[in-house]
Amino acid sequence: MSWNWVSIAVFVFVLAAGLFPSGFALASGDEKNAEKSSEIVFIPPEIGTPKDRMGAGTRTIPSDAASDLLLLVPADGGLTTLAFPPLIWRLTRGHRGNVIVKLNPIGTTATELHIMGPFPPGDYGLDLSRSSFMLDTDQVYLWQLELLDPNTDAVVERSSGLIERLPEEFRSDTPAAAGLWFDALSELVDIGLSGRVQATNPAVLEKFLNSAGVGP
Repeated sequence: MSWNWVSIAVFVFVLAAGLFPSGFALASGDEKNAEKSSEIVFIPPEIGTPKDRMGAGTRTIPSDAASDLLLLVPADGGLTTLAFPPLIWRLTRGHRGNVIVKLNPIGTTATELHIMGPFPPGDYGLDLSRSSFMLDTDQVYLWQLELLDPNTDAVVERSSGLIERLPEEFRSDTPAAAGLWFDALSELVDIGLSGRVQATNPAVLEKFLNSAGVGP
């Protein structure tokens, strides 16, 4: 069979017509997925927040007004099904001194982790899976972070939040919509070995935080 340029052109057109629609569909699907991923909105849990289940006498959370320190957790605490949820905090203007992270079930002695500074402005995190600390189910934990003065080691800022781990059956493919704060957050951040946090999609992370009122 002989081929001329017209035949080749027709053949290429037909081949393209057979291939590109699926490509276009994939691109369209990617666009829809990207649009969907940008709509991660936190919905408060139907079963209530950790603060709702704190016992009498434990409702006062030690906390100072902190203009430069922000724990990335809702005011009434966050739920999770993860044994090692990501604990993320934001330093808007950085910090020259050291940091102390405290974590403990309500009413018990806190486990402390001292982290050496200085810290440039940005997001930082503690990956509990790299430590020996695992959250138990049906416990409300108090998470505190303290900034120390670089000269005296006195606490200059403090912020606190609540965490509660639920049993595995509460896990959801859409954790933000199910009110699982730390499960949803874990999909939006990556904690490096240095403790610096990189957002998988900064715009999506900020929208997620804003939807829960977490921010300035």
